[in-house]
Amino acid sequence: MRGYNIEISINMIKETKYSEIESMIQYIAKSYDCDDIYCFTEEDGSRKITRYHCIYAINFLDENFNNLIKFLKNIKQCKSTHIECIYNNNNNNYKLLYASSYYLNNIDREVSKKYKQFIKDKQFTPNESILLNELV
Repeated sequence: MRGYNIEISINMIKETKYSEIESMIQYIAKSYDCDDIYCFTEEDGSRKITRYHCIYAINFLDENFNNLIKFLKNIKQCKSTHIECIYNNNNNNYKLLYASSYYLNNIDREVSKKYKQFIKDKQFTPNESILLNELV
């Protein structure tokens, strides 16, 4: 399957209106014709401050790239959400296009190094440039 995957997190410890945020994310994603959406929880109690987040994984097919950009513009307005990462899935060949600092600190070092080199080289496709400009 070809497309773009976005992972958006919500801090469940701080968020009091979770069901409203959940409904909003699903509504916006579906209104922009996402291909798939699901959520999972991430818990980390190994530090003094525990992490308890709900992560939404949303997929947009390549042909819906413009809708992906509109979705990102819309979702960035919600202060309760945080974009963790965006990656391109080209027939199970994944390319990390955007990653938050938290995400980079918690993934495989080689993947993190490869991403940092990708950003440093600035050898972006036209769609990658549009996407990254939207996030900066």
